[in-house]
Amino acid sequence: MALSIMAMIVYFWALFLSPPDITLGRFSISEWAILIPVFIFVYLFLIVIAWIGWAMITTPPTLPSQEESIIDRGNSQRFNPRKWKG
Repeated sequence: MALSIMAMIVYFWALFLSPPDITLGRFSISEWAILIPVFIFVYLFLIVIAWIGWAMITTPPTLPSQEESIIDRGNSQRFNPRKWKG
């Protein structure tokens, strides 16, 4: 709990109260405070999408049960208009 509160305070400082003339690389601290969470959320989203795709590819298809195959064989007769009495 204390770590969460400390992270919120540091993030608030980095986003709103940090001096604009201090830079890390090409970006200021407040810009990094925006960029890092955006990168994290985008990459987490892409990882979840890749995980779902991998699960879909590697999951074998379900085999029909014995009862379903018997029912399918019984209903697979084609309609023959010559035998139809209507």
